[in-house]
Amino acid sequence: MSEHAAEAAPSAPGSTPRAGRSDGAWIRASSVYIAFAALVILDLIVTPGFRNPAVIRSLLFDSAPVILIALGQSLAIGTRGIDLSVGSVMALSSSVIGISLSLGQGASITFGIGAGLACGILNGLLIAVLRIDPLISSLSLLVAARGLAQALLGGARMDLPFAGPIPWLGAATISVIPVTALIALGAAILFAFVVKRTAPGHYAIYAGASRTAAFLAGQPVRATLAFVYGLSGLLAGIAGLFATARLGAADPNYIGVQFELDAIAAAVIGGTPLSGGRISVVGTIFGVLLLEVLDASFIMNDISSTYAQILKAAFIVGALYLQRAGG
Repeated sequence: MSEHAAEAAPSAPGSTPRAGRSDGAWIRASSVYIAFAALVILDLIVTPGFRNPAVIRSLLFDSAPVILIALGQSLAIGTRGIDLSVGSVMALSSSVIGISLSLGQGASITFGIGAGLACGILNGLLIAVLRIDPLISSLSLLVAARGLAQALLGGARMDLPFAGPIPWLGAATISVIPVTALIALGAAILFAFVVKRTAPGHYAIYAGASRTAAFLAGQPVRATLAFVYGLSGLLAGIAGLFATARLGAADPNYIGVQFELDAIAAAVIGGTPLSGGRISVVGTIFGVLLLEVLDASFIMNDISSTYAQILKAAFIVGALYLQRAGG
């Protein structure tokens, strides 16, 4: 496989385009960065209150869990798969945190993240061992995990204590930067290292480029798939902790709803093609930030949620078209 096919992130804006590549193609490939910069500049000019540091803090709080699940999603997509279960796994993690609070917040955090990891491992085994299509496997888990999350708490919201590590995590900042955002950034750096510098990361890229060639080369494709979906579940479990801490409650009906759609959109907009074989970590992060700023723009400009969803869908389709054209 070529070095280009295994890259973990696209060229940064401002760098020299690769030889033989037109400026137009480079602009299309960098569309996520251009769109993000343009949207921020537009909001700074026309959106009331967008300059307020509290807005930046809120955006980063909201972005942190989505970044985590989008990273896992990008790795699944990189293997020509998909993980539709991440939003429901977040809800299950939240419910497990809620029901285990009597054991102490440290234990509840461990059990909540562990629930996400267990779901990911189960999903990976269904895909790798039983050879169930990732779409079917993760769709089944989407339904099952959400149902289990609701059953654990009787379908009700459970408020968290006002003190302790979980509430602290939901409010702690360094200047205007939330601690959860810093953790998500650290996870992204570690994730990029795994993808670019470790054997499981390389195997995932190779399996996405050509599953048959990877098998013929003697690579552990099944173990790689189990690793990929296990990691996605682990990140979803941590994202569920972040969302629970921010909300101040374990809520199986609200947490993670439709997050899988934003995660998929962010990963693909950011430069991870649905055809597999390449992962863009930096692009995925900017894809999440772009969608979060877009949502904030609609809210702060009093655009009806109905029209906002239509406009967001149109924006995503346009961005995906540019990525496809630039690929």
